[in-house]
Amino acid sequence: MVKENGFQKSREKELPTPEIHANNEVEISERRYKKIGETFAMIIKENSNLSVPEKTIQEWKVLSFSTRIIDNKLDSIVDPAERLKFTQEIINFLKGKEVDFSNEENINKAMLGVKNLIVNSKENQGESFINSLSNILKITEKIKTEKNPRTMVKLTRLEGQIAARLYLSFLPQEFRLSEKYRQLVHAFTRLGRAANSLDSFIDLPGDYHNKEVQVPPTILNRTLFLGAVLSDGLSIIKDIGLSKDLAKRFLLAIKHVVRDSPKNSKVL
Repeated sequence: MVKENGFQKSREKELPTPEIHANNEVEISERRYKKIGETFAMIIKENSNLSVPEKTIQEWKVLSFSTRIIDNKLDSIVDPAERLKFTQEIINFLKGKEVDFSNEENINKAMLGVKNLIVNSKENQGESFINSLSNILKITEKIKTEKNPRTMVKLTRLEGQIAARLYLSFLPQEFRLSEKYRQLVHAFTRLGRAANSLDSFIDLPGDYHNKEVQVPPTILNRTLFLGAVLSDGLSIIKDIGLSKDLAKRFLLAIKHVVRDSPKNSKVL
């Protein structure tokens, strides 16, 4: 690991599997995202005929669980100044500075999970990982304060795009040498966009009700997110096709997102 990040890669540490039990919201997130590694592996297998190592799938799971816990924490902070302080603490911690998260068990586990990913990453990739995560956090803040629905949709797609490519950074070198890697990057980009837009389409009423976003969940505004889902979804099908098994997995994922969405908010 590069020196300026404050880590020494003397030996690889075993990645912990996050144990999430704190509250219903986090448990919902765990259920919603626990299959993400297998889904990504299936897409890559069908696209390149290369099997994703179990170690990579485990890293994806840690990243999914950890970033979702951090996202839930950000959603719970109303004051923008406090959110900015928390995001800066995240980046400082990952860069090796002294930051104490021990007063919140789930946050502490999430941060240790992400930090171990960086420690175990390939040389010179730690800084890139932190920069990508920092960009995601900045975009997340813009989404929370944006009042223009079309701009919010663009930011939501961009957030998903960067996050999806972050997952690809864990693949072994042989995948990058595949002649279909560029097509795979394109598919993952669209997948990240579509997944983020679908989440926003489903969660917008609850997020607005809880004052986590500024864009109201009118039919028109939600339709903008749905349009983004369809547009990027069609692009995914063009890139990688849609096998029967993959279609089932996507439909099941959508079912879980709808089932687990807040029930106490109405479309305005």
